[in-house]
Amino acid sequence: MATPDFLAWLTREEEEFGMTGAIERTIDRDKCRMMLLEELGYDPSDKQVSAMYEAGRMKYETLPQIGAGTSSVTYPWGKQTWYRDLTTGRRIGLADVEFRMDMMGL
Repeated sequence: MATPDFLAWLTREEEEFGMTGAIERTIDRDKCRMMLLEELGYDPSDKQVSAMYEAGRMKYETLPQIGAGTSSVTYPWGKQTWYRDLTTGRRIGLADVEFRMDMMGL
């Protein structure tokens, strides 16, 4: 399951490179490694690459399959990432996302 930190990182990638650029940079392991190398300034470990790759797959492949997406809300103390139902636009919890994934066999 992608952490809010990874989802926020993907949102920043979307802002900088556009949706297509962010998707391209995260759903291919080699491109994901290059992105992390650029961002971090050192060769990332396989575990770091896998974590970002899985976050990209979750956001851009899994969540749309289960009818969910993410959105960011800015508060005085910083941004927070929420899951949203794509049909209603309503905020949903992690438990609902996990339930939907289980129902779809993901």
